[in-house]
Amino acid sequence: MKYKISDSEWKIMEIIWENGFVLQSDIMDALDGKWNKNTVYTFLSRLEQKGLVVSEGSPKQYRASVSRGECVAQEEESFLNKIYHGSAGKMVTAFLQEGRLSADEVEELKKLLEGMDV
Repeated sequence: MKYKISDSEWKIMEIIWENGFVLQSDIMDALDGKWNKNTVYTFLSRLEQKGLVVSEGSPKQYRASVSRGECVAQEEESFLNKIYHGSAGKMVTAFLQEGRLSADEVEELKKLLEGMDV
């Protein structure tokens, strides 16, 4: 299933994934009071409509209905397809050419490539 998660929704999902069942007030506390109650409620409602969270009880407790790993994999695939036309090789090449990888990351990448059966 494909999920479109906005940056704001992602912040809320991170809190839910980290804590399991959460109340709206728990989310507001985790956001250090930077969002008002209506904003948090609106995002929770959207996430519930998208099937990313479910709520139970009164007061409502929210929990994720999809794993963080599933959402990360989808975001990675979306980014790769949108920016690099699905080519991980083009992405790695761009990162190397632009100097976005540290020396340690380059070494780690070399080890991974050497260990692969290609």
